[in-house]
Amino acid sequence: MAAQKITIEGFLDEFKQRHEQMADRPFCWVLGSGASIQSGIPSGKDLSAQWLSELHKREDFDSLPIEEWSTAENLDIPGFQFAHAANFYPWIYQRRFRDYKEQGYAFLEKTMDHAEPSFGYSVLAHIMATTAHKVAVTTNFDNLIADALSIYTRIFPLVCGHESLTGYIRPNLRRPLVAKIHRDLLLNPLSNPDEIDELPMEWAAALTKIFDRFTPIVIGYGGNDGSLMGFLKKLGPIEGGIFWCHLEGDLEPRIHDVVERHHGKLVRVAGFDELMLQLQEQLQLDSLLPQLQNVHEKRVKEYQKQFNELTIRLRKPAQSPAAEEARKPVRKAAEAAVQRLTKEKNWWSWQLKADAESDPVKQEAIYREAIKDFPKSFELFVNFALFMDDIRKEYDEAEQLYLKALKLAPNDADAVGNFAVFMTDVRHEYDEAERLYRRCLRLDPSHANNVGNFATFTDNVRGNYDEAERLYLKALELDPSDPYSTADFAQFLGKRDRLDEAFDLAVRAWQLVDEVPARIQAQIAFTRWLLERAAHRDGIPALARLKTLLQTEFLRLTWSFDGLLTTLVPRLPEDERVLAHKLADAILDETKVAALENEPIWKGVEPVPLDVPWPV
Repeated sequence: MAAQKITIEGFLDEFKQRHEQMADRPFCWVLGSGASIQSGIPSGKDLSAQWLSELHKREDFDSLPIEEWSTAENLDIPGFQFAHAANFYPWIYQRRFRDYKEQGYAFLEKTMDHAEPSFGYSVLAHIMATTAHKVAVTTNFDNLIADALSIYTRIFPLVCGHESLTGYIRPNLRRPLVAKIHRDLLLNPLSNPDEIDELPMEWAAALTKIFDRFTPIVIGYGGNDGSLMGFLKKLGPIEGGIFWCHLEGDLEPRIHDVVERHHGKLVRVAGFDELMLQLQEQLQLDSLLPQLQNVHEKRVKEYQKQFNELTIRLRKPAQSPAAEEARKPVRKAAEAAVQRLTKEKNWWSWQLKADAESDPVKQEAIYREAIKDFPKSFELFVNFALFMDDIRKEYDEAEQLYLKALKLAPNDADAVGNFAVFMTDVRHEYDEAERLYRRCLRLDPSHANNVGNFATFTDNVRGNYDEAERLYLKALELDPSDPYSTADFAQFLGKRDRLDEAFDLAVRAWQLVDEVPARIQAQIAFTRWLLERAAHRDGIPALARLKTLLQTEFLRLTWSFDGLLTTLVPRLPEDERVLAHKLADAILDETKVAALENEPIWKGVEPVPLDVPWPV
């Protein structure tokens, strides 16, 4: 008796109904090699044909056609039939690589090396990441499911690529699961008949748990192994049945038997990608394109930003002779990398040239050449605007450059956020600045730097402390390792009289910041000194590091310590109150550093290198 069939329309309708009405009985995905064909991985049928062709070429001494030579006797494969070669995939693999097993592994690795998840896998990843249908069971060695989840979502799956890992499988999963029952490609994958003839008991126990909760949808699996197929033949009827998706053509009787055993249905589909496209529309899933573009752009920006920051940091002298000696070979590598990259024809090569120049006049000339060469690069216009703002103090031109960048890329969150800071600190046009901040957060709610800057604006300009705290916490949630948001929040808590919390954050902020002298380090050291002295603790370690910082050059940017001073200065000893105001002035204005020498406490402090650990 043949298994029952269902139309593709009926299957899609059934899927949607259960998806909406039966959250306690989700689907799982059972994928075979047929699901990977559209990703560029040959099917078992194609690989069988390739290996037979190679064996025929090597061993046919009678010049027979391949279909005549490929017999059960010549191949030593009992019952082999050339017309049904795909059904003998494991035996053909064993025959081809029986003399050198490692060559078989190498072949499989090479075959799957450059495979990219097809469209269908993007939809599968979307479904697994955002719905209860989180489990995929596969006989494939490839990493297409995990790769798709990494590429198209921010969710990373639990990948069980070996039977020894099955103990980590739980019935109620918080994240997607990829169960690779023939092992991962790099974990001694199972291909020989004796290896896949029976499912290891660890996998049998794990799959029993899975199918006890999840209804399987089989795609691209021909049932040519004894392991999964044997397990399905023995397993008691699966609640909710089994949906076996297949291409046009006759199915082996063993598939009919399994589907009938589990009261399932056969579904004829046009292909894996085609089926997933239909499921995407049935569930009305949002397009992944905007998120994909956003993630890609963020990665490119982050890569460029980190490279730039690293090379700029390496150009500066280290804080000790030992560190300077260790830095020399790294500096040479960085210089060579910059030299090589500046030869490329793109906007970033111009940016690297500008960063490598220490003379501001020459830097400006490089920027002007750059925007002539790439007049549509909003990145160059933003960076030139920042340079003219922070370094040259040419605010009118800086504003025009910001506006040009926004005209080129009105929806770039970095460009909008930088202009918001400019309108706050330089123009003091606070209503416009707030509009820009809110706009850039709508464009990219996960942009930690913009969230942190808006928190500072809401705190210092608007005085809306509840919203400011919410924004600071959000910024740290988005990027817990950001020293700027951490230091700013420490200062916020200090002026709100939450001194213990503020001190803990100030300690953490120093641990997060690198050793290059900068305003952020001075801010942290000064905040720690104020907090220590307000609590009547020793402030010399903080003053010693602050003295080291103020004896070096670093870029002064607009900032305010007014709120922190208002809260904490009254708690300081009388002879330190004037010093506190002078320190704040010196951090923000290098011309005020000399005035500190009139303060006895400051004169008596010995500088401490920044890489020396703080006393516990």
